[in-house]
Amino acid sequence: MTDTAAVPAVSFASRPLLLKLYLVLAWVTGTTITVLELVALPLTWWAHSPGLGEIIGVIHGMGLYPLYVVVCLIVAFGYRVSIPHMAVMALAGLLPFASPAVAVWTLRHIDRRAAEKAAKDAARAERAARKKASAVPGQGKGAKRDAEPTDALPSA
Repeated sequence: MTDTAAVPAVSFASRPLLLKLYLVLAWVTGTTITVLELVALPLTWWAHSPGLGEIIGVIHGMGLYPLYVVVCLIVAFGYRVSIPHMAVMALAGLLPFASPAVAVWTLRHIDRRAAEKAAKDAARAERAARKKASAVPGQGKGAKRDAEPTDALPSA
């Protein structure tokens, strides 16, 4: 593995709106699927009380999860996340506790890539500045050749 730049901690408030939306939807979707699978479905099966499961199931299945998947796709394409990572992001909304964990993992991945890009850009700018500083005026490629006296011509 290559030496990576230190990834600074990024606060929620300083993130772009798309990443805020993704993180909030991940938490809301993860909470509703957790309540659905760990509370509402057992109530339906064992207590024969399907009311809560029907309500939360419709909220999660018809509203939150499709919106979550669309936002996952937009984030994945916008921040150039790999196809397997994108699939994990989208499928995490179907497992209890998974979507918040995957959202944190995805944000760390995005932050790490941004830090690596910033480090590469800084190194590139530093190399360009050194190259520019070492090129003193009058000492370009042809300047040395023009400054040398020529002995081929006799002086008159």
